[in-house]
Parts: sequence; C-alpha cells; structure tokens
Amino acid sequence: MKNHKLLSLLLLPLMFGAGVWAGTYESALNRAGRKPVVLFCYGADYDKVSERTYEEFIKKRGISQALRGAVLVEVPIYQSPDEKQKKEYTKVMGDRSLPSGIWSYPCLAVVDAQGNLRGIVQSAEEMKNAETASAALTRIIDQFGDQEKLLQKAERASGSRRAALIAEAADIGLPLPPSALKPDARSERRANRRRSKNADASEQDDLAGRFTFDPLALVEKLEPMSIVDAHNHVRTLEASGVYSKRQRQEMLAALGGHVRRSKGSPALLRAIYTEMRNIDPSNLYGAYAEGALELWCKDDEPAPSGK
Repeated sequence: MKNHKLLSLLLLPLMFGAGVWAGTYESALNRAGRKPVVLFCYGADYDKVSERTYEEFIKKRGISQALRGAVLVEVPIYQSPDEKQKKEYTKVMGDRSLPSGIWSYPCLAVVDAQGNLRGIVQSAEEMKNAETASAALTRIIDQFGDQEKLLQKAERASGSRRAALIAEAADIGLPLPPSALKPDARSERRANRRRSKNADASEQDDLAGRFTFDPLALVEKLEPMSIVDAHNHVRTLEASGVYSKRQRQEMLAALGGHVRRSKGSPALLRAIYTEMRNIDPSNLYGAYAEGALELWCKDDEPAPSGK
C-alpha cells in the first residue's frame, strides 16, 4: 500500500506536466510568480461526488490540459477530521487558510502568488464533468493571464494612465488583487502636494472612489434619498469618468432597485435598465438588465438594443 501511494506521488508531476504540481500550498505560491495557482479542494472522507470528481479530474488527468502551466495543489477537506487527517491537511496547507469565496466542494479555486482568490469553478453545473470544468477553468486562467499583463503595465505607469490600465483590468471580470488598488507613489506625492496647498483634489478622490467602490454601500447610501437625489448622485459618480463598465452597471443596478422600491416612473426605470444593458449586453449585469426590462418594464415599448 505504501509503495502504491509513493508511486502515485511520483507520477503526479508527470501527469500534469513539469513544473505544475506542488505538494504544498506554500511551495505552490513560491513557484507561481505571475502564473496562477489552482487549488483542487475536495471532500476526502465524506463526499461521493468529490470521490468521483477526484477519479476523473486527477487520476484520469481530466483537467490536465486546462491547467495551462498553472501550479496545481490538491487540498483534502475532512468533515470530522481525526488527528491523522488533521496532519494530512496541515501538511498541504501549513498555517495558511483557504481563501474566502469557496462555498462548496469539490471546486477549482484560482489564486495568485499572494493567495488572493481571482476566480473559482464550483457550481454543480460547471463541476459535473471534466469537460465542463476544464472549459470554465481555461476561461479563468486565460482571463488571469490577460489581467496580469495589464496589471504589470499599470505597475510601470502612473496617474491617469495607471488608472486606465487598472480599469481595463477590472473590466475583465476577475477580482483585482488588493495591491492593484493602492495608489502609485508618484500620484500619492502629487495628491499630498495638492492637499498641502489646499488645491482641488477631486480627481484623486474620484480615483480613490473608483478603487474602493462597493455596490452594496451605494445601495445603503441611496436608500434614504428621494428618487431625484439618488438619480443625481449616481449621475455625478458616472460623470467623473473613472469608473469601469462593470462598476457603472452596478451603479445603475443600485439606482434601478431604488427607483423600483420607491415606485418611480416606469419610463425612468426602463431608461435605467436600457442604459445598464447597453453598456455591456454580454456580461452578467447586461443579462440581468435584459431580464429586468422584461420583468418590470414589459408594459412599455421595447427599448432599442445597443450596438
């Protein structure tokens, strides 16, 4: 049995290609660089779905082609671990915790070298077989690569150029690492000089708002406002020109919900959801807006689709 287990461990690096398998989370993060780390988290002692998935994804190399050079770590999850199982988990994870955002097993979590969750494949539909999981994982890894290229450019830029690159990276749809949201040193020095001279720092404040935007906080802020005040507030945010497409859609989603709850004009509601859809009809918010138009504005004349 021991020889069989040893053989399995020796074969794993060959199964996934050189340089893409790691026995511990720490070693994977150390080797990642600008490449992603993929955590295959599975129920090791209680989950028949995880058992089948492990057989198909790992033993039969079902997701090997989707890794694209990413570093893979297998993370066994135990429901009621005994001492031996606790040691096995600790051997893989060390003193690190799994990133927040994982809510079901089995799953494929994509993190960067700092351990930030950047994407995840975990729905039952996506994880139903190796083919669908591989397609979803490939999409995330490709998006990760595109986002990292933009963030690398942003690291070498400053001011409005840096903000534009970060906004473009955010539009890819994966969460940005916290490091991307820190102001660059040059912009920080300029902002400090402006503030020390009591100059207008609205541009810097707008950029700060862009990097710390929270749609749920906006929903709470709009709640006590009248429809007119809420509409004006959202339009003022949009007018700054520093927010990404996705963030603008999130603003309009918050405004649309406020108008709906306040029993506002159907014409205004249709205009909001039409604008939200037309910003990007292909993403989640575009699809939501299309559904909202059908659900809450179907008595009005249809709005034209964006080109």
